[in-house]
Amino acid sequence: MVQFANETQKRVYDFIKQYILEKEYSPMLKDIAGETGYSLNHCGRVVNELIADGYLERTRAKKGLRVTSIQSEAHQ
Repeated sequence: MVQFANETQKRVYDFIKQYILEKEYSPMLKDIAGETGYSLNHCGRVVNELIADGYLERTRAKKGLRVTSIQSEAHQ
C-alpha cells in the first residue's frame, strides 16, 4: 500500500495516475490545479514532492510525467 505524506499528495497523485490512464499522456499543472482546486504553485510543489519521494518521474518530454512502475504496482 502506498503511503503518502498527506491527503494533498494522494489527491494529486490519484488525479495524475487516472489522467494518464485515460488520455495516455500526463496532465499540465493547470489541469491538476483545475481538478484539485489548489493553486498552480502549490500543485508544482506537490508534483516535485511526489517526484522526490519516487511516486512520479519526469519523462523525456518537456513537461511529461509518469507514474513509476514500482509505485503503480504497489498502488493497485
